[in-house]
Amino acid sequence: MSLHIGMTDEANAELRKGKIRNYLTAISTAALTTILGGLLLYTVVIVVASPEVPEVVAYVTSDQDGPPQDNPVTPERVTTRPSASVQNHASVITSSNMSDVAIQSVDIETPDVSDLGQSLDLGVDFGTGVGEDLGMDGGGFGTDTTGGSSLQGTLYDFKQSPTRKQLKQDLSYAEHTDIVYRFMRSGWKESVLSSKYYKAPKKLYNSHIFISHRSADDAPRAYGCADTVKPKHWAAIYRGKIVAPKSGKFRFVGMADDIIAVRFNGEDVYENGYFFMSLKGRYMNPDDYKALAGEVDNPAFLREARRSYLWKKLPAKFYKYSTMASYNARSNGMIVGPEFSVTANEVYPIEILVSEVPGEAFSAFLLIEEVGAKYEKDPATGDPILPLFRTNYATPPKEFDTGTRPPYDPMGLVWPCVK
Repeated sequence: MSLHIGMTDEANAELRKGKIRNYLTAISTAALTTILGGLLLYTVVIVVASPEVPEVVAYVTSDQDGPPQDNPVTPERVTTRPSASVQNHASVITSSNMSDVAIQSVDIETPDVSDLGQSLDLGVDFGTGVGEDLGMDGGGFGTDTTGGSSLQGTLYDFKQSPTRKQLKQDLSYAEHTDIVYRFMRSGWKESVLSSKYYKAPKKLYNSHIFISHRSADDAPRAYGCADTVKPKHWAAIYRGKIVAPKSGKFRFVGMADDIIAVRFNGEDVYENGYFFMSLKGRYMNPDDYKALAGEVDNPAFLREARRSYLWKKLPAKFYKYSTMASYNARSNGMIVGPEFSVTANEVYPIEILVSEVPGEAFSAFLLIEEVGAKYEKDPATGDPILPLFRTNYATPPKEFDTGTRPPYDPMGLVWPCVK
């Protein structure tokens, strides 16, 4: 008989969280050590080292330079000591001979280390209301926890009015996508939905979108309205303001069954799923994705895509992963979104929409890629393994990180939320 010893899932999760915290702490310590070393060198060279005392010669001005005087000033030899504050004198006394002048030393205040902040590209403290404790809450459709750094989520039911009056027992694909399309083209105005459709009273708070394949009724259940909202024709929208952890160019990569879309800094920057809102709610068949990738010739479809507000630069890039065989076949993998630029420590509004149409199964994933960065590769496909787009240190709970889903890098950048 052999004895097998293994770690529990909880222990593995804590070990992974500990690795992330230790990694970030190591980088913070290295950066702070560099800053302190620089300050020490500055203090020794600039402040402690005695500067060479210069010779100072003062000159008398003409009477026209100062106010009128009754008696002329007789030149005399003086020694002057400059002070921290400079006063204007009517006349300056001088001597025709050079003389030694005593110069009072000037105190130079060196910056306090505590005033240097803790930005360090780690999402620790960006001077915009983000504290060191970003939290580790979030995942799935969200949690009840309001603390930490999270986006706020709201669920809408397209089948009911705000007063829960039944509008339609069921909607067609075109009716559902028309609602989402008009909402997005309005500039994501909440009133477009809240004025016509039922809004779940419960808010959820989420740090990332990573929801593996599951029943579509998990969303109403998470929002506490499973008894009033049937698991179809719903949309959840997550909103917040985030801080860019570094300057550069980025792009989103993701997938949803059925719809995921992202608005960043007031612009639609990403979509993917079985329906494309940039193509007015078009239901995408497998060849449509391949046409976007330049793998299938469909001139009419490509002309339509290039006229859209999102897919002007074609062919598009797709990433495939060995853990997503069904999505690789159905949707050609995960489409790579257009590039957008950010500046470190700047605050940007973000909105993420996920939506279920027919009400059977649902999944959604959102990763982010820094343009030009190097990542590990999927051994089977050669495509980069990207970090989650996340607003705190949380990683997906086990129940949402099983089955068909993309791999992800757990050590990626954090985009903290601010009020």
